[in-house]
Amino acid sequence: MIDTRIRIFYPADPLGMVPGGVDTFVRGLIKWAPQDLHFSLVGMTTDPLARPVGRWTRGTLGERVFDMFPVCAVRDAGSRGPVPLSVRFMAGVNRDRLALADGFDVFDFHRIEPMLMWSQDQRPKNAFFHQDPNFVREASSDALWRWLPGLYERLERTAMSQLSAAWCVRESGAQRLRERYPAQADRVSFLPTWVDGEVFHVVTEAQRALLRSALQTAWQLDAQAQWVVSVGRLDTQKDPMRLVEAFVRLRRAGRALQWLIIGDGVLRQPMQAALESAGVMAHVRFMGLQPAHCIANILPACDAYALSSAYEGMPMALLEALGSGVPAVATDVGEVRRVVQDGVNGRVVPPGDALALASGLSQVLNQSDAWRGLRAARSVEAYAPSVVLQPVYQRYRESGQPLARLRLAGQRQPEWTSAEPRRQRPVVGVQVDVGDMTAAVNRLLGWAARRDSRMVCFVNVHSTVQAAVDERHRRVLASADFVAPDGAPIAWTLRLKGHRAQARLDGPGTMWNLLAAAEQQRVPVGLYGSTDSVLQPLKARMLADFPALRVAYTHAPPFRALQADEDEQVCHDIRHSGVGLLFVSLGCPKQEYWMATHRGRLPCVMLGVGAAFDFHAGTITRAPAWMRNHGLEGLHRLLSEPRRLWRRYTVTNSLFLAMSLMEALRSASRWLRTRPGMPER
Repeated sequence: MIDTRIRIFYPADPLGMVPGGVDTFVRGLIKWAPQDLHFSLVGMTTDPLARPVGRWTRGTLGERVFDMFPVCAVRDAGSRGPVPLSVRFMAGVNRDRLALADGFDVFDFHRIEPMLMWSQDQRPKNAFFHQDPNFVREASSDALWRWLPGLYERLERTAMSQLSAAWCVRESGAQRLRERYPAQADRVSFLPTWVDGEVFHVVTEAQRALLRSALQTAWQLDAQAQWVVSVGRLDTQKDPMRLVEAFVRLRRAGRALQWLIIGDGVLRQPMQAALESAGVMAHVRFMGLQPAHCIANILPACDAYALSSAYEGMPMALLEALGSGVPAVATDVGEVRRVVQDGVNGRVVPPGDALALASGLSQVLNQSDAWRGLRAARSVEAYAPSVVLQPVYQRYRESGQPLARLRLAGQRQPEWTSAEPRRQRPVVGVQVDVGDMTAAVNRLLGWAARRDSRMVCFVNVHSTVQAAVDERHRRVLASADFVAPDGAPIAWTLRLKGHRAQARLDGPGTMWNLLAAAEQQRVPVGLYGSTDSVLQPLKARMLADFPALRVAYTHAPPFRALQADEDEQVCHDIRHSGVGLLFVSLGCPKQEYWMATHRGRLPCVMLGVGAAFDFHAGTITRAPAWMRNHGLEGLHRLLSEPRRLWRRYTVTNSLFLAMSLMEALRSASRWLRTRPGMPER
């Protein structure tokens, strides 16, 4: 089967925390795609360090790798700036139009505005409508187009005439599009949304008790109260002020309730003011934006889910709550009645009615023990992404393969290469590359010979734990071009996951192997970091072992942040030195941040090798080979510098073990749930 390449145009950041069902939709579209479909995304970035504006970045969702090109940056994805995001996105697409025009077969749009920019392009165009087409005329609409609905509908008419296929997540919306554009009626289909069963699923009562206990401690919750949770943007569409009114009514009626609010938005401050005025703020927790895996640990611990929206398509957050076994009260909007079965797994109430919402929530809480678990989850079993998205994926193939065939026919057959596709496996949330030292050296040296701007990270226990508690560090590692298993526990974990020959690719060892290869292939190398008292003996040792090696650059920066002019001078010197391999020793996580900031600015492969400078210079004694081979190098360093390192090794090692155990338990749980013939509990 010929591979098809799809490019999505939408201001999304699948690797960041962005509230909204469209971002979740885009994330799932990529994650569940078959291997013959390759996605790239023109979107935004919530982390310009890890995913810079104006540059292609590689990302991973599940087992799928995709490329993204942010055209604008958003600091707070839950708020609105003075310039609408859609305007900034369109301006960014226009600015980088030439860079975005090649390398794909099919357009994919989730708003109509970007589609109009490519009206002269004859490649197939597919679009998703996440609301009823009449949303711009809804009185409760918060869309800017509500001020110019006639203009929006004229633009929609132009866009519809260009589409190869259109899907709407609301059945009445799909029918309205067919009636409005009869010439394109056969191209319009209803597409339900879905719930990712790998993330959101029913837990046992014992697991639920553990989750409640953890949340109670972390957020100081009332263990005797019933917990209500809501997930979504705090804006006009979601109408959270009705839920505020309902919550206040129930608290004043004597109901012991705790409200967990996941999300953020422009209505957060008005909500807080209303709750403070009513004297119930102590029973509410604004939890802000949360990643999916955290939401999946919060939902099952709650007694009810609440959706108060004024209008919707088919809300994915509602499906995720039901899939987690949480009964729901929801307003009668969009496709809510497809999954909320009144009196079976929840209540459906009229929108905009706080009294009805309070009554429905009270009924759900009264029946929570009976409706919770599998009874709630059965209603969304049919909405698995692998099933729901099949017609979409098939349409991509049908529309994109003619161009793909022409593309392949016009390509000259590539010369034979020894390069292998990238293989990664997760280790406590960090994607680590799999392979041996020879393959790694060949790959890195090939990049260096081409003067590619690349970032290589070496992860050990400390680095993976740091990534678990520091979102910035996690995102930097996720964006690296190569993540080597530096620590023995990392390599052991990969072996347990099926890569039985996996050995450590430690920073000091990889550095010395690369120096030997660089000497043979005459690739210049550079050293950045540490101090002059380390760099001088290190360079002497390198030239003693590799006499023909060209050390083209060395620099020990000051122990402070560089001024802009100082940093530019460093970049100028490195660029003009001709360095192909730049070894960086600034310590974790500083060296990773430095490399991420300078990728794209320096035409070389940057490797964060940490203490390798000290080891090879002889300023720090490295553990004997037998200790390194048996995973005891950390113990040697701890004994050498107990006062400085005791906390790092005792605390981080304990956390690593705990996180590894939790990862193994989750994997075992997923395996048990997917075994055929398992009895239903």
